[in-house]
Formats: sequence, C-alpha cells, structure tokens
Amino acid sequence: MDEALDQLLKIQDNMMAWFLERRGARNPKEPTRMQTFVLRTVACRQPMTVSQLADILRVTSPTASQIVTTLLDHGWLTMTLSSVDRRRHEISLTTAGDIALKERTQKRLVRVAKVLERLKPEERGELIALLQHIIAVWQSLEGEGGTADD
Repeated sequence: MDEALDQLLKIQDNMMAWFLERRGARNPKEPTRMQTFVLRTVACRQPMTVSQLADILRVTSPTASQIVTTLLDHGWLTMTLSSVDRRRHEISLTTAGDIALKERTQKRLVRVAKVLERLKPEERGELIALLQHIIAVWQSLEGEGGTADD
C-alpha cells in the first residue's frame, strides 16, 4: 500500500505541474488551464456571484476575486449589478470569453483524442471505468464527512 501511495502522490505532483502550466510555455493571449476551468464553470452557471464561484473552486472569496479580476482584465468576463439584488455583483462570460473557452476546449479535445488514440480500445474502456470508480469513491468519502483534500 505504501508503494502505491508513493506512486499516486508522484502522479498527482506530475498532473498538478502539467495542469498549472508555466507562464513561458503558453500563449499569454489565451486563458491558462485554470482560467479555462473557471470560464467553463461560469459558462455553465452564469450569471453567478464571486462567492458562488469561490464555493465551487473551494477557495476563499478574496482568491476568487483575484481570479475574476484577471479574467475581467482580459475581457473574458463581465461583472454587472444583479437585477434581483442591487447589492450583488454577478459575473458572466463575454463574447470574447466564450470564444476563448471554445478555442481552448477544442485544443484540449484534440490533445485528449491523441492520447486516447495511443490506447487500445480495451485500455480506453478500463481507463474510463477506473476514473469513474475513483470519482465515486472520492464522493463517498466526502459523504462520510471528509473532503477530497483530507
């Protein structure tokens, strides 16, 4: 079990390093992977508040505000006063944000397809089944009062 845990932690480290991207390794006019995730989150739930985004991302409101400010500065998000509660600000994708999200998503799908092409059909099925099982286990742990970060 200890060896498996060590291997999983190394895989997690590699995945996080890949997910976060180095600034010099990407086009600064495109959203990062994390920014793309945030854009996708907003696109699925818009309009939404920064607090709602913070809850989904499991970060503090100030951290979510920093992320949103960066996306506002790029012109990928817009912030408006809520039509329901004039004290609240809501964020939504701009047209530029929608385009950036679609372009990054398409690039990602091409890369995922290239990875899947290198796997045998039975390996793809095994991968999908294993990932679904792992997600179910994580979710059951959260249901027992733990979190994915425990």
